[in-house]
Amino acid sequence: MANITCGEKPSVDTHLMILQRTMKTRLKKLLMEEWQRRWYDGEKGRFTFNIFPDVKTSRCLDNHYLAQGTTNHGPTPQYFRKLNMKDCHCRCGEDAEDGVFHYILRCPLLSHLRNSIRPGDSMVQLLQNKRSVLEVKTILHTFYHQQTDILELD
Repeated sequence: MANITCGEKPSVDTHLMILQRTMKTRLKKLLMEEWQRRWYDGEKGRFTFNIFPDVKTSRCLDNHYLAQGTTNHGPTPQYFRKLNMKDCHCRCGEDAEDGVFHYILRCPLLSHLRNSIRPGDSMVQLLQNKRSVLEVKTILHTFYHQQTDILELD
């Protein structure tokens, strides 16, 4: 009887079902690996790479001051020079580069806004502490709105 049933069909149907969830998980893993590879090998975004060397979908910077602080894109003398917009420097004269970290960590003109931030802190450390995050936002807000008092044209 078994021979008759098996003999009617030339081959056996086999379905190797991959669950949709499993497929999504695999695809997400492959996409994350590709994103990480491109981020690691890329030439752009090295300032941000030094802060966030690992890609994550859960990371969210919900404030434009924090985004500018982690990308070094903002109205700082260093960024102005990079874009050939204008030549200026910080009136304190302590940092030739005048990038965003100068104002967050070291500029004496903004020292009255720093309570928990220390010169040796990294941006990663600052972003992990709610008090420091608030200070970074306050410092950059103040800097951006008082540029005429802080910056000097060359």
